[in-house]
Amino acid sequence: MTSSGCIRFELLAKTATLLLLSFIFGEPAKAQSYTEPYRPQFHVSPQFGFMGDPNGPIKYDGKYHLFYWGHFTSDDLVHWTQLNTNALNGTPGGFGNWSGCVVVDEQNTAGFNTEEDTAMVAVYTLNLNSTGIQQQAISVSLNHVNFQYYQNNPVIPYNGPDFRDPQVFWHEQTGRWVMVVTKPINRSIEIFSSENLKNWTLESIFNDRGAKREVWEVPDLFQLPLNGDPNNMKWVMTCGMGPNRMQYWVGDFDGSTFTLDAADNLLTGNHVRGNLFADFENGFAGWTAEGTAFGNAPATGTLPDQQQVDGFTGFGYLNSYHNGDAATGKMTSSDFIIEKRFINFQIGGGSLTDVGFNIVVENQVVQTIKSTSNAERMQWRGIDVSQHLGKTARIEVFDNATAGWGHILVDHVVFSDVQYDSRVENANWMDWGFDFYAHKTFRNYDEDDERTIGLAWMGNWAYAQSVPTTPWKGCESLAKELHLIDQGNGYELLQKPIDEFHSIRYDDFEKNNFTVNSTGHMLEFDPGRNVYEMKISFKVENENQMFGLNLAEGPGQKFVVTYDAETSNISIDRMATPFNFASKWVTKTPVYLSADSILDLHIFVDQSSVEIHAEDYRTNITSLAFTNTAAHGISLFSENGSVEVLQVEAWQLQSIWGIPTSVGEGPKKNEMQLEIFPNPVEDVLKFNTKEDIATPIKVKIFDSNGREFLQKTMFNPANSLNVSGLASGMYFLEITNDKKTGMGKFLKK
Repeated sequence: MTSSGCIRFELLAKTATLLLLSFIFGEPAKAQSYTEPYRPQFHVSPQFGFMGDPNGPIKYDGKYHLFYWGHFTSDDLVHWTQLNTNALNGTPGGFGNWSGCVVVDEQNTAGFNTEEDTAMVAVYTLNLNSTGIQQQAISVSLNHVNFQYYQNNPVIPYNGPDFRDPQVFWHEQTGRWVMVVTKPINRSIEIFSSENLKNWTLESIFNDRGAKREVWEVPDLFQLPLNGDPNNMKWVMTCGMGPNRMQYWVGDFDGSTFTLDAADNLLTGNHVRGNLFADFENGFAGWTAEGTAFGNAPATGTLPDQQQVDGFTGFGYLNSYHNGDAATGKMTSSDFIIEKRFINFQIGGGSLTDVGFNIVVENQVVQTIKSTSNAERMQWRGIDVSQHLGKTARIEVFDNATAGWGHILVDHVVFSDVQYDSRVENANWMDWGFDFYAHKTFRNYDEDDERTIGLAWMGNWAYAQSVPTTPWKGCESLAKELHLIDQGNGYELLQKPIDEFHSIRYDDFEKNNFTVNSTGHMLEFDPGRNVYEMKISFKVENENQMFGLNLAEGPGQKFVVTYDAETSNISIDRMATPFNFASKWVTKTPVYLSADSILDLHIFVDQSSVEIHAEDYRTNITSLAFTNTAAHGISLFSENGSVEVLQVEAWQLQSIWGIPTSVGEGPKKNEMQLEIFPNPVEDVLKFNTKEDIATPIKVKIFDSNGREFLQKTMFNPANSLNVSGLASGMYFLEITNDKKTGMGKFLKK
């Protein structure tokens, strides 16, 4: 079944990709200085044009390569050099080059190598713009910069749309190339094999689990050691479900078929922690059935004449579609004592009044939950029953409806002190934000690094063309090291920013053991601009606490990170930022604290984005946030009592583009101490160098983009300037003589 939402997404994605091509193939824009408003200072972004999915990240001959289909290289995955805006040359007119990958053909399987050069081969989707027909094609590079179109394309012909995003790697065990590629509308990943990159054979199709509300795109398949043990390797499949989430599966791969691991969370439900009350894997044990709607046993798949059911955990679940929508019935659980604050469960089916999930406490219905829409996809819901702790309760799942969509789906009931009310499908999510998509791993042909490192597109097709940046749109996430663990709570995919980012830290800040008991506790760390890294630890002492941080705070705006101890959820709210997205969503993420009840957050802020990591990198939240440049305040807040902050560590981060100190990169040598007052200022700005310096001095005023508004020579080191003609905003004052430089910022009212 294809929903109208899927169709809208498809059209939006195609439109956005055509715009991408117009950026790439249009007239080259003038090179920019990377000082534009909202320009990321430590994330890779193009000088101009559109950047979307990362394509073919690899390491070869000591160099990291990243394509989009422009081409960047790096020595350290931190600093990047852009080689071109279009690496694929010679594509016939009328075709577009969509996402794909790059491999290094070291064994010359395709026959493109020369005595001097080893070929890089780009594998990508060739889109016929007039019809949307998509096929897989290759291009070849011997100089490892530009790729030339292969004249015998396509290498995988196809006579329809929606067949795209190949990822290719060499499979040692079978001695051949393997490709994973999606059929988006089918919500499937097809696996092909090849001896030579030119001729491909379909081996298998994976599509039986995962979130399927929207289309599947940009797959990847790679190995990770479980719990760091190289003798226990697991295969991890990833795939995007737009817009805009990344999901993953853990399993085994034999070179032809990916098989889901029996311990994958989609089969066990272990990722939703708590006391399991019912999973319906062993019949109706503990439940009483009435009527005919639920049949004689739990459903183990889609019932006859029913649209495909997705999202249930394991193999058995309640389905009242037995004998169709006309049948009615009820399932009643055994009695239990409410000992946890929440009842989490999966629900789907019809949203009619006469179908639902009741919580009955001491013979009174206290809550009724229904499916949010008519859909055969289960979502996670979490009911707050804390006011009934200690009381006797039961669950009733009822179907009194006889019309269309008169049925209900229920599975995996868990009692917990963490509310898992995500309202999204059952999946292993890599990131809970709305701006993390098309994740790809670097393939290391040098074999000098045992890490598996990946990165994603930081954007969302719902508003990718509306973001307020120019002359570029889009960037990639931080490069992060991937780890797969199982510590008794199911498989968890950790993403930790690589240590190489430590090299751009400066201006260290640290504060330990203090209490926040208000809503406006300003942090002494002042980054000067929204380009910084922060680690912060909170001690959670009672279930009524609600606390967090306001980032990029200034007049009329803030980016709010809140932890609610009652639900153990983190929420990310960018609503109080000044730019209108096509959609402005609040992210809500369940987190499980460590045994010592400490919440650790690792945060990266970069002009127009915020990346948050929690639970030792188990939980990740990526969000765009286009904030006013002058607003870079950081404050802490606590409601319903105080919260203890155990430690704050913070660093300003240098620009990877070499933006000079004059626009806020970092301290210079021989820096003079500068005092600016009043601040904010209306008309007359006064300054004092706080020390004896030689005159004359040069005075400059410029904004955060480096645009100069004043330059003059003065002979008195303590003086004043008339700034009444400046527009409201943040500015920098720079004082220099032949030996020292001083700089400070001020706010013009």
